Amino acid sequence: MKLKIIFIPLFAILCFYSCKKEVKETTLVKKFQMAQPAEVGMIADSLDKIEEMVKSFIQADKYPGAVTLIAKDGKIVYESAIGWSDSAKTEPYRMDHLFRMASMTKPLTSVAAMQLVEDGKIDLDDPVGKYIPTFNDTEVLTSFNSTDTTWTTEPADKAPTIRHLLTQTAGVPYGFMNPRVNGAILAKNNIPDLSTSLPITIEETASKLGDLPLMHQPGERWMYGLNTDVLGRVVEVASGQKLDDYIREHITKPLEIEHLDFYFNDSLTQDLSRVYVTGSNGKINEVSQMGSMYIANYPTQGAKTYLSGGSGMTGTARDYYLFCQAMLNDGILNGNRILEAETAQSMHQNQIDSIAYPWGKAKFGYGFDVAKDHPRRPDGTYSWSGAFSTTFWIDPVNDLIVIQLRQVLQSPYNGDINSKLEKIVYGALTDLK
Repeated sequence: MKLKIIFIPLFAILCFYSCKKEVKETTLVKKFQMAQPAEVGMIADSLDKIEEMVKSFIQADKYPGAVTLIAKDGKIVYESAIGWSDSAKTEPYRMDHLFRMASMTKPLTSVAAMQLVEDGKIDLDDPVGKYIPTFNDTEVLTSFNSTDTTWTTEPADKAPTIRHLLTQTAGVPYGFMNPRVNGAILAKNNIPDLSTSLPITIEETASKLGDLPLMHQPGERWMYGLNTDVLGRVVEVASGQKLDDYIREHITKPLEIEHLDFYFNDSLTQDLSRVYVTGSNGKINEVSQMGSMYIANYPTQGAKTYLSGGSGMTGTARDYYLFCQAMLNDGILNGNRILEAETAQSMHQNQIDSIAYPWGKAKFGYGFDVAKDHPRRPDGTYSWSGAFSTTFWIDPVNDLIVIQLRQVLQSPYNGDINSKLEKIVYGALTDLK
């Protein structure tokens, strides 16, 4: 009798844990669908050339390595982690290494803003000054004296709007795009280009930016700048939440994304990929400090107060993939919708009309570059990249997502490696559309 009494609870416990394990495994299968390349019309031997290609850049001392993920038809068909995170070559890259996404943050902040448009809390044609008062009565730069860093301005002929921020046409500058003028103005006001370890907030910097001159009349030019950082502050004001809390609640948590965020606990420093810069000899060097405003470990160390909507997120390839797949699915993934289909589609349609785009024949949507007459990517492919050499593209024509994460600050070799990656990926499609 005693044996029977003991057996029944033991059996129940075993059933509980067995069911628990089954649920966990089912969740993983649902979260990441896997397939062999041949199942989705891709050639495995061709994709295997990615490893050889990345190794050639490692051997040339141009990159420490790369983590690559390719998905087609909603299934991951290729993943690789090649090279070393540290210069001593003791820590091989892993698929779960954390990479600073830098400007690959912009699409998520743009989605956050578009969610608030759907909710009626923001209108695309609202003036930015409605949310950040210093953007009322904006001025436009007319001249700059580099000797004493003074400038002259004229009144803006119209107010910059949320639409201008989303399309990078508001005239809010990046310092690195024109160091002599933009850089000097921002430095004088202690405004960073990238997510910083300083104990400041985007509320402070967005307010400062509203008091500074725009670089051109709103809506008249496309100019890459801190527009999305300002947009992040708009999200905070309109939602009543801090930007990181908003994105967690409305984007990453619904998509079951675990490691894509602005800051992490110090215990995850060991999972953080190391930062490199390219020296004057063309070779890479690992760095621990990146100027007075930045430390290399900013996502896990430092003040952790600056929520840069344009450059602040860090994460893994698989976690960023979940966001990309939701966008490719017109705003939904595994039954969790983050955008209505029409809104999601509008984000990767031309939203700048005939305004000249400085980087080729492409156009720009809301937070994404949109391909046109690209040598390999079909028209309508949308993408972006980051200052630390991260890149992704989403190709709706071929139902394809490609992500490659590297960690060299503003590498001069990004164009070369991206081109080689495209050639391999599209060469692996058996039915190229």
